[in-house]
Amino acid sequence: MIPTSKVFQTLLLAVGLQLSCAAPGWCDLGTFGSLGQEQAAEKNELEDMRNEMNDIKSITKHAVSDLNKINTKDAKNNAREFHLICKEGSIEVFPGTKVNCLTYNGHIPGPVIRVQEGDLVRVVVHNQMHTATSLHFHGLVLPQSVDGLPRRDGGLVRPNDTYSYQFVAQPAGTYWYHPQIVHSDEKVQGMYGALIVDSKDSVPDEDFVLILGELDAIVPGNSASGTAHAAHAPAPDSEAAPASTWTAVTPTKFANFTGNKRIFYLVNGQSAPAIPPIEVVQGKKVRLRFINASQRAVPIHLSGHKLEIVNINGEPIQSQGSRDTVDIGPSDRVDVQFTADNPGVWSLGSELYEQTNNEGKFPGGIALVVRYVDASTR
Repeated sequence: MIPTSKVFQTLLLAVGLQLSCAAPGWCDLGTFGSLGQEQAAEKNELEDMRNEMNDIKSITKHAVSDLNKINTKDAKNNAREFHLICKEGSIEVFPGTKVNCLTYNGHIPGPVIRVQEGDLVRVVVHNQMHTATSLHFHGLVLPQSVDGLPRRDGGLVRPNDTYSYQFVAQPAGTYWYHPQIVHSDEKVQGMYGALIVDSKDSVPDEDFVLILGELDAIVPGNSASGTAHAAHAPAPDSEAAPASTWTAVTPTKFANFTGNKRIFYLVNGQSAPAIPPIEVVQGKKVRLRFINASQRAVPIHLSGHKLEIVNINGEPIQSQGSRDTVDIGPSDRVDVQFTADNPGVWSLGSELYEQTNNEGKFPGGIALVVRYVDASTR
C-alpha cells in the first residue's frame, strides 16, 4: 500500500496539472511554438493525469479492502463465540431411566450462553441430525437476517451444515434459545437452552438458572396400532426395549399413542430425585431465573421464604411485593429474588401434583431443595 502522504502528493500533482492547463499564458501557442506541438503536449499531460487518477482509485480500493479485513478480523476477535452441536442422544432423567431425544451438545438443556449487555455474540450451529434445523433467540429483538424465518442463507441449517448467527446482546435479561417455530417438533424433543444477558450494573450475590421442561415419551413397539417412533429422535433397536428406556415424541404423537407412555417433568434436564440442590449462604441475595420450556404452566413455590419478582420476560419491573407462589406460563421467563435469611433445608417445586411425582412416587418431576451451606465450603 502507498503511504498516505504519497496519495496526497499524487492528488496535488493531478490538481496542479489541471491548473497548469487552465492558467492564462501557460498553454498558449507561444509556449510550444505550434498548434501541433501544443496538442501533443496536452495529450501527454492528460494521459499522465489519467494514470495518476487510476493509481489513486486503485490505492483507495485497496485501502477500503484492507480496512474491511481489519474490521472483520477485529469483530471475530472481539465476539463471544459459542458452539451448539445438534444431535440425537440418550438422557438419564433420573437413575435407571433414560429418554432418547434431541439435544444440543449431547445434553438437555443445551449450554448456558452467558454474556454481558453490549457484547458481540456469535452462535455457531453444527447440525449432525438427519433433518434441517434453525435457531430462535426467544425474547431478543434482532434483525430479520439473524432471527427471521429460516431460509437458505438465512438461518436454515441443513443436515451436516454449519451456520453462524451473530448479534449484539441487549438489553440485559433472561432469554432462551430453541429451534424456530417451523422446527418446534425438535424443541419439544429436548432442544432448548438458556441465554443470559447480564447487566453491568446490578449483580446478585447468587444467581441460578432453572429451565423447566417436559418430555412426552413412549416405548416404541408395544402399541396396539403398531410400532411408533419419534419424528427424528432415535428409537431403541429392539421392539422389546425395557420400560426404563423411552423415546421422546411430539405432543400430537403422544396423544395418539395407545401403548406405554408417560410425561417426564424436568428441571435443567433432570427429574427428582436426581435434581441437584441449590446451595445458598445465609445473608446473601439470591436470584432464581426460571425459564418455562414446557407445554404447561408451572406454579413454583419455595417454602420458608418469600419471593420477589424482579424481571418478567427480559423486562425489569417495579416491586409488586413478595409472594410465596409464582405462576410461570409456557415460554415465560421470570426472575425472582429472595434473601437467604432462614437457615435450613427447604423445598422448591411445582404446586401441581402431576408435576412433582414419577408415577405416584415422590419426589419426582419438578421438585428440589434449597439448602443453606457454610460460606467456607463454597
